[in-house]
Amino acid sequence: MIFTSNMTETDIINKIIILAKSQGISQGELATRAGIRQETLSRARKNSTLRFSTMQQLAQIVGLSCKLVPDNPVADKVQEGTLFPTPGDG
Repeated sequence: MIFTSNMTETDIINKIIILAKSQGISQGELATRAGIRQETLSRARKNSTLRFSTMQQLAQIVGLSCKLVPDNPVADKVQEGTLFPTPGDG
């Protein structure tokens, strides 16, 4: 799962919670496994103040990892194949 730079922390947390539910892990269980209270996770869904280490723990529980990568729009366009659009592209 790729999270883009225009996503907020709350977007990421909500995606992690959705993924957890698809794996049969409740929000309460996810919070417990991450070592936080369910209320903390519920609040973070609306206004995140979680530490990066907690975000990493939540991600790891559902089989994801957090990586910090350079923000390089040119490399992104090369990878997407949109650096040199072909004639007739939008």
